[in-house]
Parts: sequence; C-alpha cells; structure tokens
Amino acid sequence: MLTRIDHIGIACFDLDKTVEFYRATYGFEVFHSEVNEEQGVREAMLKINSTDDGGASYLQLLEPTREDSTVAKWLAKNGEGVHHIAFGTADVDGEAAAIKDKGVRVLYEEPRRGSMGSRITFLHPKDCHGVLTELVTSAPDESPEH
Repeated sequence: MLTRIDHIGIACFDLDKTVEFYRATYGFEVFHSEVNEEQGVREAMLKINSTDDGGASYLQLLEPTREDSTVAKWLAKNGEGVHHIAFGTADVDGEAAAIKDKGVRVLYEEPRRGSMGSRITFLHPKDCHGVLTELVTSAPDESPEH
C-alpha cells in the first residue's frame, strides 16, 4: 500500500543555487545531503512536513555529477524542473511486484539504495502517463542514515 508522497524530485544545474532559492523563498532547510555515486547525482533533501505514518514529505533537489547520469541526460533534454514523483510504501518489493502484475514496467529488477539509506525502484514513465514514478521504503528510524 502506498502511504504518502515521499518526495518530488527536481533536477537542477546548480544544487547550491537551487537550495538557496528554496531556503530564501519558502524557508525550507536542507534536512539531508549526499552524493549518490551509483546514480551520478549530488542531492539535497528539503523536509516539508512529517506524515501520519511516521515518514515525511520532501523536495529532493538533484544535480548531476557526471554527463552520463540519467539526471544529466534528462536536464540536457528538458532543462530544470520536476523530474519525478515518489510514493512511500512499507514494502517496496511487494508494491513493485503488485504494480508489475498490473502491466506497469518496473525499471530495476531489485530495489536499489536511495537517499538516506532508503530502498527504491522506478516505474516506467510511459506506463504512468508520462510521469517517472519512484517507490520508496524509508530506512528504519534507528538507521544512522535516517
């Protein structure tokens, strides 16, 4: 079961400049930042609010660290803006399998490591009305990355 909008991913050319815009304009502060070498991005998670299921909703700002990353290719084609939407679930494996059974292509055979120690997978945008969709199971609260 999907429990919340976990985050909205926004691709940007300059992470620091984009973080400053969201801080100065809306008062959002960086909750977590990291470099994800596997995905070729530097990111900042801006916490918007906590949720009833113990999770939170975030804006995820993504700056590519190499030209062959998915985000770099997307930026070259589309420019800055909303890259994906992510839904939270307690069981990314089960949720991905259930959605795959409904005919939606799942992009990863096995979920991968995401922000803050989470487990993630993506659904093909052509099967989701043009929206790249991510499924996220947050790391346990006791995790050092959470």
